[in-house]
Amino acid sequence: MGETFEHSTLRIRRTPSVDRGAETLVDDAQLVVLVGHASGRRYVVGDEIELGRGSGSSIDLLDDGVSRRHARVLKTPAGYTIEDLSSRNGTFVNGERIEEASLNFGDKIAVGSRTVLLFANRDRFEDQRIQAQKLQALGQLSGGIAHDFNNLLGVVLANTTHLQELHDGPGVPAERLSASLADIETAARRAVDLTRQLLGFARSGQRRHETVGLGGIVADAERLLRRTLDRSIEVESKVEGALSVVGDPSQLLQVLMNLCINAGDAMPEGGVLSVTVERASYPEVDLGGTDMMANGDVAVLRVVDDGVGMDAAVRARVFEPFFTTKPRGKGTGLGLATVHAIVRDHGGHVRVDSVVGEGTTFEVILPCNADHRDIDPRNTTRKGIRLRGVVLLADDESLVRTATRRVLQHAGLEVIEACDGAQAVDLYSSNADRVDLVILDLDMPQMNGEQAFRRLHALAPELPVLISSGYIDGDRERSLRAAGVDGLLHNPYDSTALLKAVRSACATEDADPQSQASSPTVPAPEQS
Repeated sequence: MGETFEHSTLRIRRTPSVDRGAETLVDDAQLVVLVGHASGRRYVVGDEIELGRGSGSSIDLLDDGVSRRHARVLKTPAGYTIEDLSSRNGTFVNGERIEEASLNFGDKIAVGSRTVLLFANRDRFEDQRIQAQKLQALGQLSGGIAHDFNNLLGVVLANTTHLQELHDGPGVPAERLSASLADIETAARRAVDLTRQLLGFARSGQRRHETVGLGGIVADAERLLRRTLDRSIEVESKVEGALSVVGDPSQLLQVLMNLCINAGDAMPEGGVLSVTVERASYPEVDLGGTDMMANGDVAVLRVVDDGVGMDAAVRARVFEPFFTTKPRGKGTGLGLATVHAIVRDHGGHVRVDSVVGEGTTFEVILPCNADHRDIDPRNTTRKGIRLRGVVLLADDESLVRTATRRVLQHAGLEVIEACDGAQAVDLYSSNADRVDLVILDLDMPQMNGEQAFRRLHALAPELPVLISSGYIDGDRERSLRAAGVDGLLHNPYDSTALLKAVRSACATEDADPQSQASSPTVPAPEQS
């Protein structure tokens, strides 16, 4: 295993993890991911850090070859020590399998089938410098972001007031209503994408760990692109067989959408946008000179346009955060930087090839899932099916409560509203025999969603509960799921995502149809 990874790891001088002169331990040891999931991420070791694939591990390594409790690094008076925790595939330090060994800065730790970590000294001044640069760049970009949001909000406000005016007039054509609503939806989704790009750049790494079929991702993107891109751009797609990867479907869709929208911007006079997915074998596939991937089958997602192209200077900076060639207010410089961060977080690689006047090709290379099953992530919500039951909805934002209540009531549900977690607990206590599902916003005054959930769970352990949040870090999500939360709603969500989450939380997959028909909260045919 050591020989497999040796060619793809960094060279660094090994130095003791203890100051031999003063006999005082350096407290800022860290593990840096060299190869594998979240390449480049750094973890502070502290007194002890555990490596594994389970929710209890300090570092959650998304590698099928890693055991749930694989190894741990300990701080001792004599220095740092690594111990293998009886893992099934072993732990290797500098190519040698170990049960227990002392660590020096510069040592390379290989675990699983495609993960290599570097044991290194942490430079706090470097961390502060990077953070200061990021804050400075965000400050410089704030005007452009504000301009983008103002444009999007202008679309929403103009169309909303137009719809109100149409409502007062006689005989309004349905196509005019549909066109205004479509513009509102497009503007809102672009605002959501911009917000997620900012969050993804500031807090990269949060993702779900599941099998994702790339065929479904391409189909979803193609459907969205036909409504987003100019009609002068022709979209073509081709997916080779059933290819799947392990990752987050929403983030992978964001990668493809960002690349395609970028390609569309490069074709102001129209053209052909081609999206293909094919299987290849690494290391045969060209990664542009980098070796930072493990051997094996990979999926190559290719986005090709015949637009204006890029010169060498632009290509060299294309993935830099906040770098953009677009006029002020037309681009944030986060789209391709977000693509790079997400792909890296999925253990993959992204490369670009472009010629001025001839077009651009982006290739996203991701490790294939072991069984290559193609899982279609597209929504399969059944149309024309109504829900029955009572939902307790808690959110401190009245506009969010109102919009969510309308969707739930339209689907056939009765809604009880609470403005914070404490009121939600009180309302449940007085309506326990009626409430079938609870939806809690994570961040609320008086009592937040997590506190309210734990109070409700103590009162009714079997009560289905959904948590809604604009952002939740991985550790907190794992903690909530382990405590019994039935699902997470990533805010902002549309009506389809909301009702899908409600159905998923309330229905059992193998429930008997007859019992489902009598259940107050699972899908049932609309009564005549």
